[in-house]
Amino acid sequence: MKKKKEYVELSFLYFRYRNLYDTGFQRYSFFRNLIAYICNISDYGLTRRIFEELTRRNVFNEKKEDTKIFYLFNPFNREIKNEICDTISWN
Repeated sequence: MKKKKEYVELSFLYFRYRNLYDTGFQRYSFFRNLIAYICNISDYGLTRRIFEELTRRNVFNEKKEDTKIFYLFNPFNREIKNEICDTISWN
């Protein structure tokens, strides 16, 4: 239990240090692989519990597209800007 708390804090600090907000919405697998790398663990069950603890802390925003869920690391609740959907022509 104590190790899990350390892993959660370590992951949170690394995500803030790398400013993952700028990477935009990512799949769970992106964060799973980062947590496994940061904490040097290969147990996917433990990485899932760490990710769930981070979601309980409300550091992620979720976006659903079709059947897929994307997550945005947003611990400071910044305003999410929509991406430009139209093509810009430079005449």
